Amino acid sequence: MARKRRGDNEDDNPEQKPPEDPPTPRKAERAGGAPRAGRARPGPQARAPKTGSVTKAVQQGRVSRFTQEVVAELKKVSWPTRPQLLQATMVVIVAVAIIAVFLGLADEASDRIVDFVF
Repeated sequence: MARKRRGDNEDDNPEQKPPEDPPTPRKAERAGGAPRAGRARPGPQARAPKTGSVTKAVQQGRVSRFTQEVVAELKKVSWPTRPQLLQATMVVIVAVAIIAVFLGLADEASDRIVDFVF
C-alpha cells in the first residue's frame, strides 16, 4: 500500500481523518432511473465539420525542408581523404578474397566427402 504524502497545509495530528468522499450510488439504485452524475456527451451534430487539413499545410514545404536538412547533415560528415579511401578499399578487397578462398576450399572438401560417402 502506498503512503500518502503530507501536504504543506496538513497538520501533524495523525488522529484527524480526512473527510470521506460521499458514497456512490449502487448499480441497483442507478438502474431504477436515477440519472448518473457527470457531463452529458455531445452528439454527432455538435461537432463542427472540418474545413481544412493540417497535413496539407505541413506537406507543402516538405521537399525543400528535407533537402535543407540533408545538406546540413552532409556538411557535418567527416569525409575521408583519398589515401584513406584507397586503404579502406584495399582492406575490403583482401577480406573478400580471403573469404572467397575459404568458401571455395570448404565447398571442394564437402564435395569430395559427399562423393566418397555416396
